Amino acid sequence: ALENPVKRSKVLLIETGLQITLEKSKEAIWDSLGVLLPGNGEMTPRCGGMYYMTCSVKTVESVNYNTKIFTLELPGASYMVIPTGQHVRVKAKDRQGEWVERSYTPVLPLVDSYHSEGAEVKLMVKLYSNGAMSSILSSLQTGDTVELSLPMGNFSASLLDTSDHVILIAAGSGFTPMIKLIRKVCLRNCEIDMNQTTIKVLFFNKTVEDILWWDKLQALSEQSPNFTVEHILSRGGSGWTGTRGRVSRDVLQDHMSPFTDNQLICVCGPTEFTQLTIRYVTNDIKIYVQVCVYVAMYHQLFC
Repeated sequence: ALENPVKRSKVLLIETGLQITLEKSKEAIWDSLGVLLPGNGEMTPRCGGMYYMTCSVKTVESVNYNTKIFTLELPGASYMVIPTGQHVRVKAKDRQGEWVERSYTPVLPLVDSYHSEGAEVKLMVKLYSNGAMSSILSSLQTGDTVELSLPMGNFSASLLDTSDHVILIAAGSGFTPMIKLIRKVCLRNCEIDMNQTTIKVLFFNKTVEDILWWDKLQALSEQSPNFTVEHILSRGGSGWTGTRGRVSRDVLQDHMSPFTDNQLICVCGPTEFTQLTIRYVTNDIKIYVQVCVYVAMYHQLFC
């Protein structure tokens, strides 16, 4: 318990730990923070050992015909910064009162440097007609609540700072983990004049209507000379003039430049897509030679 009054407090989860900020009500030197309460230092596991907080739905925004962005407000004075490349677990009850859990990677605007994380979390979710969690999320309205876990994952964002070239290969909603990677690299490029990192996105979808944030990706590619995006559609239709097909050795070979410096490749999508992509990139000798010797720099991003 605090012995001195405070005007406001802030709790922030950062990559290196927990940061607590207390703003004094009066200008004075504190002799101590206060006394420890019973149970200090103990943690009580909830929901199978994971730690959750109850969050309320602030807004629901449509991205396309089957994808929405849910903005969740954290409770009270809670603040949480989710490290780049990490995800959270969402838990909610279905109509039968059974708990349903799924993992999602929070998103942020691609290049808005003024947007800060903390009191809210944004989740871009593809909703399936027969999905257990989709049926719950699709019915959420402002003020409804869900349970949100602390961040988890082992992706090291420092890899983005030490790579000269970043290639992001995504399929469908596998694009969501890539958003914060794109943001981090582009914002870093804005801060430095030399040794900027090039970043290329290979985005696989069925149709044009399935492409998430088409306009935002296009705008970013026009604004940033170091960012490019290539859309590959399996059902492009008669009006589609871009690349057609599914992930394959030939498609990857056509769109992955023969870089000679350090590069980082991140892959995310359905299991079969991810496995095929990794196999083509790492085991096919033709792609391996033409891309470059990057085994030490290779990293797979799971979602």
